[in-house]
Amino acid sequence: MKNYYEILEVSVTASLEQIKKAYRQKAIKYHPDKHFGDKYFAEKFIEVKEAYDILSDQNKRAEYDIKYKTVFAKETEPQQQETFKEQKRKEKEKEEQFFYDPYRPFYSYQDRVVNETPQFNPKINHWGEPLPDNIDFFKLPKSIGKIVSGFSTLTKDLQPSTGKETTLRYLKSIGIALAISAAIIFGFSVQSPVWMIIWGVVPFGISLWIASKASEFKHTNTFIGVNGFAEFKCEGTRDNIVSSFEINFKDVTDLLRVTEVRKQNFNYANTAFSFVWLKDNKVVREVNDLHYSKEGNPEKEHTTYWLNDFAERYWTVYLLDNMEKELESKGYVEFSLYGFQNEQYVKIPYIQLGIGYIKFMFAKGDTTYNFNEIKRVYTKGTNLFIEHSNYEKKFFFFESGNKNGIPLMNLSNRQFFFRAMELLLGYKFS
Repeated sequence: MKNYYEILEVSVTASLEQIKKAYRQKAIKYHPDKHFGDKYFAEKFIEVKEAYDILSDQNKRAEYDIKYKTVFAKETEPQQQETFKEQKRKEKEKEEQFFYDPYRPFYSYQDRVVNETPQFNPKINHWGEPLPDNIDFFKLPKSIGKIVSGFSTLTKDLQPSTGKETTLRYLKSIGIALAISAAIIFGFSVQSPVWMIIWGVVPFGISLWIASKASEFKHTNTFIGVNGFAEFKCEGTRDNIVSSFEINFKDVTDLLRVTEVRKQNFNYANTAFSFVWLKDNKVVREVNDLHYSKEGNPEKEHTTYWLNDFAERYWTVYLLDNMEKELESKGYVEFSLYGFQNEQYVKIPYIQLGIGYIKFMFAKGDTTYNFNEIKRVYTKGTNLFIEHSNYEKKFFFFESGNKNGIPLMNLSNRQFFFRAMELLLGYKFS
């Protein structure tokens, strides 16, 4: 039988609020986003959730306490303390294997406070897969904390073309183009001057484009760190860095993510996406681009999309790690809506999410829902709706009571909002 009180590190007489707080702290510590499905931490997360499900339910806890007294009452207080100390020692020993290994994706709170990046190449990519030995990172970030994962389009065996190699490649391509043009023009007895020009120019243009692409040396390194993310691009040589940025999460307050699936004649055309990293109303970095994956999973080489997608994941964990501190200082976590006016983003505080309640803030007055007053939570289109227990819809045109909507496309830190809803109100979203 598992000792759920020891798992959550609370006393047998702990209040429901103490149990909830302990669960939040443990759930965040062992959050799946931190360890890429590592077996030890995955099991710890499941164990914590199991303990919370039992101890937070009045009836289940009463049944458990009966069995608990039968099993654990046999041990004296000193024995219980000694057993607990031994379990904690083993747990600490296991976790420290991860804390002090620069190549492990799991990180501790010690890592969180260090913004300087250790100069070690990552060992796994953003998808949690081992990186091949020949992967080449031509530049490492310096200010995003411990590196969690990385990706590079460059391998060690790839070298920039020399001037001689480039010249020979162009001459070869031109020769092939001339041969193709001659074969078409003479083989098909082309007489028209217009078609002679077309069949002379088209193969020539294609051959130059192929030679140019073959001679091209443009590569990208991307990194996700405990405290931020970074991207570097080189061109011509490994040392010629043509583009670079590092963003530390301490310099960000909000992330606005927008996705639009576009169709043409009812068929999928492309997906437009936008990531806007903001510090209040000021844009830190904005990305607007397209991908062509109907399933929403473009190729790994689409570095712009995947870097921001995974950065959002670790930004969410960063906010979760700081949530308890914010709850203790303010009593709630605030979420805002963003609009775009006069060529700039405008931040509008909209939601306060506290322990057991959600508050909507309006100019005409606030509306608060306690967790036991929420009748229904559901999505419709791009909006999330919350209905109070007093809400009724009697006819198509008549509604009474409280019902509030959240325009998700305008809600900042959306993934964090879903996680906070789960931890503070008990509503889980897939």
